Amino acid sequence: MLDILLFLINGGAWALKPILEKVSVDSIGYFDFVFIRYFFCGLIALFVLTFNYLSGKKMFVLDNSKLTFNQTIGAGMLVCIIAMIAALANYKLLETYDASFVTPIVEAIILLMNAGLSVWLLGETVTSDMMIGIFFIIVGIVFIYREKMKIFK
Repeated sequence: MLDILLFLINGGAWALKPILEKVSVDSIGYFDFVFIRYFFCGLIALFVLTFNYLSGKKMFVLDNSKLTFNQTIGAGMLVCIIAMIAALANYKLLETYDASFVTPIVEAIILLMNAGLSVWLLGETVTSDMMIGIFFIIVGIVFIYREKMKIFK
């Protein structure tokens, strides 16, 4: 039961996020908003880091890690750069189109790219059921985007 609640909270929060982003992007523009977002993410991260430190929790423990501390820091910086580039692209799309158009396409592409990159980079396997699901995701993107595509006009 707890898992269902966590899925609902996660899904609801991720569903609300693009709506709030659309309002913000329409207000101040996509470029400025991405930096405001990450500035506050940094402040929140510093607060949580400080709280954990003052609570006496061990920090930066890499006992069972496949990466060294420096590699972990490098990976974190790379993820941050990729996330900022993705956010800039997402906010530019939200500035141009409705959230109800952008979000389903972006989320579907995330699923497709994640499946492909997980196979390629992590060596994970894809089952036939997953391939059928991927096919339907692609069909869904075509249905959502077909009014904008010149092929179907």
